Amino acid sequence: MKKILLCCLLTLGVCVLPRTTMSVSMSIVTVTAYHPGVYGGHNQRRVTASGKKVKEGMVAVSQDVERMLSLDFGDRVLLHGLGVFEFQDRMSYRKRQKVDIFMRCLKKARRFGIKRHVLLVKLA
Repeated sequence: MKKILLCCLLTLGVCVLPRTTMSVSMSIVTVTAYHPGVYGGHNQRRVTASGKKVKEGMVAVSQDVERMLSLDFGDRVLLHGLGVFEFQDRMSYRKRQKVDIFMRCLKKARRFGIKRHVLLVKLA
């Protein structure tokens, strides 16, 4: 695990250091997929904490990670190995070190399952 983390940090350092305008912060998180059908069907809220309608490409972040990375709604985050997503929703205060990716397809969300120890990088 330490070797993987070190390799990722070195890789990011090589890619990011030449660009002085980019700010990088990282955290290790648990990533899950979110679909309204998983948590109660049709009555589930479909508006994010930022007031936008839920759509693919958005993520909900636990409040501890939001504070640690100084995220604001609309910030883009890179989930290493998964892609770039837009932060538009926050999770309950009870959730710790978590990120939820919205997926429109219920089967795809269930198949995604839980990914652990994925690096979260804030792109400025």
